[in-house]
Amino acid sequence: MPFNKDVTHLPYDLKKTTSRTEFYETLWKTKGLQLLEQQLANTQGLRLLDYGCGRGEFFAMAETLGFNAEGCDPDPVCVQISSDLGPCRLLDDNSLDTHYEKKSFDVISCFHVLEHVDAPLQLIENLRDLSNGYLLLAVPNLRVLKYFSYKPQPDTLTVNEGHLQGWDHQTFLNLCINHAGLEFVAWAHDTTVLPICSPSIQKLFGFKSAMRLETGIFLKMFPYFCNSIIGLFKCPKT
Repeated sequence: MPFNKDVTHLPYDLKKTTSRTEFYETLWKTKGLQLLEQQLANTQGLRLLDYGCGRGEFFAMAETLGFNAEGCDPDPVCVQISSDLGPCRLLDDNSLDTHYEKKSFDVISCFHVLEHVDAPLQLIENLRDLSNGYLLLAVPNLRVLKYFSYKPQPDTLTVNEGHLQGWDHQTFLNLCINHAGLEFVAWAHDTTVLPICSPSIQKLFGFKSAMRLETGIFLKMFPYFCNSIIGLFKCPKT
């Protein structure tokens, strides 16, 4: 899929970001991995591809569960970083067929990539054709409460400038099931940030206190207002 190298998409060194950014970027990967553990009886030896692997943390984490994991990314800097953690391939064109055989993976993960491409349905279809089992997909949630506003605030709204589109859980289900032909298996939820409450708690009591509430009671109260939509889908065999 085309990738615009001229816009910010992710930090190359996560340790240089804020504690909140580092924690939550790790959290959605952890939640995705837990979802695989819950739904797959045995992960030993299963072949996993992390498409748009970024810095490579997720496919390295998957290796600890016994997956035969690898990554790929269109960003050469990400490929260089990820290659220190395991096999990673540079996607230098728009066709996955030139890199991988159809139905050659048991699981394909794709975390926070679909919102960056101009044809997300086509990408899901291409990944579906490579997987003989599951797609594990994550995208930002448009229903997230921390940016709630009655009207757009172009001067103050915090967004990733590389995002071209977005979804909530219902519209993402529609995309994956009715258009891409996938079968829904299960959701995972990462964290729910409440306006006013979360910033106030962090200011008064620190990040760890806010984090415990955002991954605890706030998330239990409002799971579908979480930061990331994380879904596991089963692919058709043919």
